[in-house]
Amino acid sequence: MLIVILERTPVWVYLLFVLLLGLGWMQSRDRIVPYVRALILPLMMVLFSIYGVVSAFGMSMGVVAWSLGMMMVMALGIRIRAFYNAVYMKEHNAFAIKGSWLWLGWMMVLFGLKFAVGVMLARQLPVVSELWFILGISLCYGLLSGVFLVRVIILWKIKSLHVKH
Repeated sequence: MLIVILERTPVWVYLLFVLLLGLGWMQSRDRIVPYVRALILPLMMVLFSIYGVVSAFGMSMGVVAWSLGMMMVMALGIRIRAFYNAVYMKEHNAFAIKGSWLWLGWMMVLFGLKFAVGVMLARQLPVVSELWFILGISLCYGLLSGVFLVRVIILWKIKSLHVKH
């Protein structure tokens, strides 16, 4: 069964997987990243997440569950010091960011969730139309989005502490 699923998986899915692996590996290394570029990856992952909800379930209660999950993690994540692993360098308008494998893990969880839901939809499993399933999966997508959105907010906060208005 797994072999059949992998054989029928479009090539672009494998390319996306490799791209995310590469981006995740880059996140594991200490690096200097321009301000705008530092925001792009987390925002793209948030978009990938909401796309997962809307493409699978449409504009339904899933979007509400996604929003709820995102807000829950944002409320908690802003307080977690582990997310504050960047220093803003005003003279370069960039961040010195400490590497972490955590971001690769979050990206792979999001990819895996999207892949699994895609397989269930392709196989037309009845569970994908159950409200509890839609709400549960959408909540998971939202929780993951919250992690990435917290990253954006924290980077913005770090920069705003160093820039005089």
